[in-house]
Amino acid sequence: MFKIIRNFSFLIILFASIDQAIKLYLIKTYNIDTSHLNAQFMEKINDYINLYLIWNKGFAFGLFQNDLQSINNFYMIIMLVLIIFLFIYAIRINKKLYYFAFSLIIGGAFGNLIDRFLHKAVLDFIDIHYMNYHWYVFNFADITITLGCLLIIILELFSNKNKKENG
Repeated sequence: MFKIIRNFSFLIILFASIDQAIKLYLIKTYNIDTSHLNAQFMEKINDYINLYLIWNKGFAFGLFQNDLQSINNFYMIIMLVLIIFLFIYAIRINKKLYYFAFSLIIGGAFGNLIDRFLHKAVLDFIDIHYMNYHWYVFNFADITITLGCLLIIILELFSNKNKKENG
Protein backbone atom coordinates (compact mmCIF):
# COMPACT_ATOMS: atom_id res chain seq x y z
CA MET A 1 0.00 0.00 0.00
CA PHE A 2 2.89 2.37 0.79
CA LYS A 3 4.27 1.90 -2.74
CA ILE A 4 0.90 2.83 -4.26
CA ILE A 5 0.61 5.97 -2.11
CA ARG A 6 4.21 6.89 -2.98
CA ASN A 7 3.59 6.50 -6.73
CA PHE A 8 0.27 8.31 -6.51
CA SER A 9 1.91 11.19 -4.62
CA PHE A 10 4.75 11.28 -7.14
CA LEU A 11 2.29 11.75 -10.02
CA ILE A 12 0.47 14.52 -8.16
CA ILE A 13 3.74 16.34 -7.49
CA LEU A 14 4.85 15.75 -11.10
CA PHE A 15 1.71 17.33 -12.63
CA ALA A 16 1.75 20.25 -10.18
CA SER A 17 5.48 20.78 -10.86
CA ILE A 18 5.03 20.77 -14.64
CA ASP A 19 2.26 23.34 -14.26
CA GLN A 20 4.42 25.54 -12.04
CA ALA A 21 7.48 25.16 -14.31
CA ILE A 22 5.48 26.29 -17.35
CA LYS A 23 4.07 29.28 -15.48
CA LEU A 24 7.49 30.26 -14.08
CA TYR A 25 9.00 29.96 -17.57
CA LEU A 26 6.31 32.28 -18.99
CA ILE A 27 6.68 34.78 -16.14
CA LYS A 28 10.47 34.91 -16.62
CA THR A 29 10.45 34.81 -20.44
CA TYR A 30 7.87 37.57 -20.84
CA ASN A 31 9.01 39.52 -17.78
CA ILE A 32 5.55 39.45 -16.21
CA ASP A 33 5.22 41.61 -13.13
CA THR A 34 3.69 39.33 -10.49
CA SER A 35 3.02 42.28 -8.19
CA HIS A 36 0.68 43.87 -10.75
CA LEU A 37 -2.04 41.28 -11.31
CA ASN A 38 -3.90 43.34 -13.90
CA ALA A 39 -1.01 42.99 -16.35
CA GLN A 40 -1.78 41.12 -19.55
CA PHE A 41 0.31 40.02 -22.49
CA MET A 42 -0.75 38.46 -25.79
CA GLU A 43 1.22 36.90 -28.62
CA LYS A 44 -0.32 35.19 -31.64
CA ILE A 45 0.83 31.59 -32.05
CA ASN A 46 -1.30 30.73 -35.10
CA ASP A 47 -4.81 31.40 -36.46
CA TYR A 48 -6.41 29.43 -33.62
CA ILE A 49 -4.17 29.80 -30.57
CA ASN A 50 -2.82 32.84 -28.76
CA LEU A 51 -0.43 32.99 -25.85
CA TYR A 52 -2.49 35.27 -23.63
CA LEU A 53 -1.02 35.74 -20.16
CA ILE A 54 -3.72 36.91 -17.80
CA TRP A 55 -4.15 36.74 -14.04
CA ASN A 56 -7.40 35.05 -13.08
CA LYS A 57 -8.45 36.36 -9.67
CA GLY A 58 -11.76 34.52 -9.90
CA PHE A 59 -12.69 30.89 -9.92
CA ALA A 60 -13.60 28.47 -12.71
CA PHE A 61 -13.88 30.24 -16.06
CA GLY A 62 -12.95 33.55 -14.40
CA LEU A 63 -16.19 33.76 -12.42
CA PHE A 64 -16.38 36.02 -9.37
CA GLN A 65 -13.34 38.15 -10.11
CA ASN A 66 -12.48 39.92 -6.87
CA ASP A 67 -9.75 41.54 -4.90
CA LEU A 68 -11.04 40.41 -1.52
CA GLN A 69 -8.35 38.45 0.28
CA SER A 70 -10.91 36.87 2.62
CA ILE A 71 -12.74 35.25 -0.34
CA ASN A 72 -9.43 34.02 -1.78
CA ASN A 73 -8.45 32.57 1.61
CA PHE A 74 -11.82 30.82 1.87
CA TYR A 75 -11.38 29.43 -1.65
CA MET A 76 -7.87 28.16 -0.82
CA ILE A 77 -9.15 26.37 2.29
CA ILE A 78 -12.01 24.76 0.33
CA MET A 79 -9.57 23.63 -2.38
CA LEU A 80 -7.15 22.18 0.17
CA VAL A 81 -9.96 20.23 1.85
CA LEU A 82 -11.15 19.00 -1.56
CA ILE A 83 -7.61 17.90 -2.51
CA ILE A 84 -7.27 15.94 0.74
CA PHE A 85 -10.73 14.37 0.25
CA LEU A 86 -9.93 13.32 -3.33
CA PHE A 87 -6.59 11.85 -2.23
CA ILE A 88 -8.25 9.73 0.48
CA TYR A 89 -11.08 8.74 -1.86
CA ALA A 90 -8.64 7.61 -4.57
CA ILE A 91 -6.68 5.54 -2.03
CA ARG A 92 -9.91 3.84 -0.95
CA ILE A 93 -10.87 2.96 -4.55
CA ASN A 94 -7.46 1.28 -4.96
CA LYS A 95 -7.41 0.97 -8.79
CA LYS A 96 -4.40 2.02 -10.89
CA LEU A 97 -6.26 3.91 -13.62
CA TYR A 98 -8.24 5.80 -10.99
CA TYR A 99 -4.97 6.76 -9.31
CA PHE A 100 -3.77 8.24 -12.58
CA ALA A 101 -7.06 10.09 -13.16
CA PHE A 102 -7.15 11.46 -9.63
CA SER A 103 -3.47 12.43 -9.78
CA LEU A 104 -4.27 14.55 -12.86
CA ILE A 105 -7.10 16.29 -11.00
CA ILE A 106 -5.26 16.74 -7.71
CA GLY A 107 -1.99 17.77 -9.37
CA GLY A 108 -3.78 20.39 -11.46
CA ALA A 109 -5.78 21.67 -8.48
CA PHE A 110 -2.59 21.81 -6.41
CA GLY A 111 -0.78 23.72 -9.20
CA ASN A 112 -3.53 26.35 -9.31
CA LEU A 113 -3.65 26.45 -5.51
CA ILE A 114 0.08 27.23 -5.42
CA ASP A 115 -0.55 30.16 -7.79
CA ARG A 116 -3.34 31.44 -5.59
CA PHE A 117 -1.12 31.16 -2.51
CA LEU A 118 1.92 32.82 -4.13
CA HIS A 119 0.25 35.42 -6.34
CA LYS A 120 -3.36 35.71 -5.07
CA ALA A 121 -4.45 34.76 -8.62
CA VAL A 122 -3.95 31.98 -11.17
CA LEU A 123 -1.89 32.57 -14.31
CA ASP A 124 -3.86 31.49 -17.39
CA PHE A 125 -2.21 31.62 -20.81
CA ILE A 126 -3.83 29.42 -23.49
CA ASP A 127 -6.37 31.24 -25.66
CA ILE A 128 -8.10 29.02 -28.22
CA HIS A 129 -10.29 30.79 -30.74
CA TYR A 130 -11.92 30.64 -34.12
CA MET A 131 -12.22 34.03 -35.80
CA ASN A 132 -13.67 36.25 -33.04
CA TYR A 133 -15.08 33.39 -30.95
CA HIS A 134 -12.80 32.76 -27.98
CA TRP A 135 -12.94 30.02 -25.38
CA TYR A 136 -12.00 30.88 -21.80
CA VAL A 137 -8.27 31.39 -21.28
CA PHE A 138 -6.83 28.41 -19.38
CA ASN A 139 -3.55 26.78 -18.31
CA PHE A 140 -1.83 23.39 -18.04
CA ALA A 141 -3.41 22.67 -14.64
CA ASP A 142 -6.87 23.19 -16.15
CA ILE A 143 -5.99 20.69 -18.88
CA THR A 144 -4.90 18.04 -16.37
CA ILE A 145 -8.04 18.58 -14.27
CA THR A 146 -10.25 18.23 -17.35
CA LEU A 147 -8.42 15.12 -18.60
CA GLY A 148 -8.65 13.54 -15.14
CA CYS A 149 -12.40 14.19 -14.97
CA LEU A 150 -12.92 12.78 -18.46
CA LEU A 151 -10.90 9.69 -17.60
CA ILE A 152 -12.97 9.08 -14.47
CA ILE A 153 -16.20 9.44 -16.48
CA ILE A 154 -14.92 6.95 -19.06
CA LEU A 155 -13.77 4.53 -16.35
CA GLU A 156 -17.15 4.75 -14.63
CA LEU A 157 -19.03 4.21 -17.89
CA PHE A 158 -17.04 1.08 -18.69
CA SER A 159 -17.13 -0.07 -15.08
CA ASN A 160 -20.94 0.15 -15.05
CA LYS A 161 -21.12 -1.58 -18.45
CA ASN A 162 -18.96 -4.46 -17.15
CA LYS A 163 -21.09 -4.73 -14.00
CA LYS A 164 -24.27 -5.04 -16.10
CA GLU A 165 -22.72 -7.65 -18.39
CA ASN A 166 -21.37 -9.72 -15.50
CA GLY A 167 -24.38 -9.19 -13.22
